[in-house]
Order: sequence, then structure tokens, then C-alpha cells
Amino acid sequence: MKQLRLWAVAERSPAYQIAFASLAIVTSVALRHYLDPALPPGFPFVTFFPAVILTGYFAGTKAGIAVASICGLVSWFWFLAPAGSFATSPQIILTLVFYLFIISTELLLLHTMRQALITLEHEKNRSDTLAQANKTMFHELQHRVSNNLQVVASLLKMQRRNVVDESARAALDAATARLQVVASIQRQLHNPKRQTTDMGQLMRELLPEVVNSSSQSDRIMLDFDVEPVVVTGDQATPLALIIVELVSNAVEHAARDTGKTHLLLTMRSRGDEAIIIVQDDGDGLPHDFVPEKSRSLGLRVALQFTEQLEGQLVFETINGTRATLTFPLGSEKR
Repeated sequence: MKQLRLWAVAERSPAYQIAFASLAIVTSVALRHYLDPALPPGFPFVTFFPAVILTGYFAGTKAGIAVASICGLVSWFWFLAPAGSFATSPQIILTLVFYLFIISTELLLLHTMRQALITLEHEKNRSDTLAQANKTMFHELQHRVSNNLQVVASLLKMQRRNVVDESARAALDAATARLQVVASIQRQLHNPKRQTTDMGQLMRELLPEVVNSSSQSDRIMLDFDVEPVVVTGDQATPLALIIVELVSNAVEHAARDTGKTHLLLTMRSRGDEAIIIVQDDGDGLPHDFVPEKSRSLGLRVALQFTEQLEGQLVFETINGTRATLTFPLGSEKR
């Protein structure tokens, strides 16, 4: 159908129109002569109607008019009794008027259709141009947002060097990590056609930087056991922030004074549900630990985003501390 539409609106050279019209005339006249013995009286234009329609569609209205005129004269001369002359009679005149009416209607409809298709093609080209402009603006906006977030994160890192208080340094580390997460997601969204994100690959790229930015980085060994977990664009940012908060929390509280603390991120996709586990081999959770009552800003952020994902976040003391997040894939909070 698209090709037919393109043929209808294509600009045709005079040479093409003349060649197509000539071929249509010769073919339709030859075919009418060939069929003449088999046709009963009263079908003088049977092969000329299709010739006019095809010419009007593929070669233009002017070529269609030329074919209609020549074929009408040929029919009058050869196929209207008495054959071999341009004789006139009420019957012949009525027949020619009928032919003229049918042909005029066909060509008018074809011309109207072509004009509508040309208008549609112009609107389509205009829409494509606007879409390309919007795409370019989208890329530029995403690029600028990502760069600005990176600049803010760099400024926080610089400010951290001048801060002595450990709690303030930890707060700046957490803020920097959050900004880096959002900046990474922004880079993922540079392509407006990309509506999904593989969180496993994203975390492999992001979490080492989060751990290395911490003052405890030399005592943390980060491992991955991740399968591809593909989430929607709406889920990517809150999910990434949850994982970063859990990892940052493990780095802060599980790191030993001596030796290495192992930190393992596990990601699984099971049907319509995803399971993400952050496991450390530290001392485990305090006996009176209640996530909802925690004063940790990062933990409150994680719980809030878990609710947004319509998921569940569970903390357990199993060979250290284990945080398990489960949530439905492709779900949006309504």
C-alpha cells in the first residue's frame, strides 16, 4: 500500500507520461480488437476504461485525459456502428456522452485522491521533520541534565575533602552516589526509542563507582551474580536508587576494621516478578532493627521507592545482613 501511495504522488516527467500513455493506448486498442469477435454488441469501451484509470493513477491526470480522448475517438471510429467512420446518430451520441461521463468521473476521483495523497505526504514530511527536531532536543536535554548532575556530584566530592566530621562526609558520599545514579539513568535515556533498561548491566557499571567513592572501599569486595532484569523506564530510576542505597548502607555498616567484607548483588527474573538481593557477611542487623522506624535517610528513600514499585523489601540476618527486594516487572503505580 505504501508503494502504491508513493507511485500516485510521484512527480512524472513528460517523457514518462507520453510513454505510459502510448503504451496504454496501444495495449487497450490491440486487446479490444482481439476481443471483438468474442464480445456481443454494446461493449465498445470495455478495454479503455482500465487503460484510462491506470494511466490517470500512474502517469497523472493530463496523461489520463489524453488516453481517454484518443481511446474515445478509436472506439467511435472502429467499434461503434457503422465501423470505419465517425458517423453520428442519437444512439452514438448517447453512447459517447455515457463514455465521457464515466471517464470524467474516474479522472476526477483520481485527481482528487492524488491531491489528498500529496497533501498527506506533505503533512507526513512536516511531522517527520518536527519529530526529528523533538528527538534532537530530547537528546540535548538529556545530555545537559546528565552533565549538570555530574557537575553537582563533582562539586559534592570537592566539598567532601574540606569536611572533617565523619557523619557529614557520609552524607555527602550518599548524596554523591544518588546523583551518580540519576545521571547514569539519564544517559540510559538518551535514546527516546529505548523504553527499557537492563538493570544487571547498569549495576555492573555503576556500583563499583559507588563503592570506590566510599571511605570504606579498601575493605569491601564487591561481587555480582546477576541475570538480565529488564525494567521499564519508569522503574529504572527508583530501582537503581534502591539498590545503591542498600549497597551504600552495607558498605557503611558491614565493613570490618580488619580484613575484607564480601558484598554480593544477586538479581533474578522469575516470570512477571524480579528478585534482587544485597548480601554482606558482616555482623548482621541489630536485634531491635525495624526498617520503618530507622532514622537513616537512605533507608527511608529505599522504602519509599519500594512502595512506588509496588514491591516488598525485607531485611534478615542470614550469614550477615541480607536485603531482599521483590517487585512486579512492568508495573506502574496508579
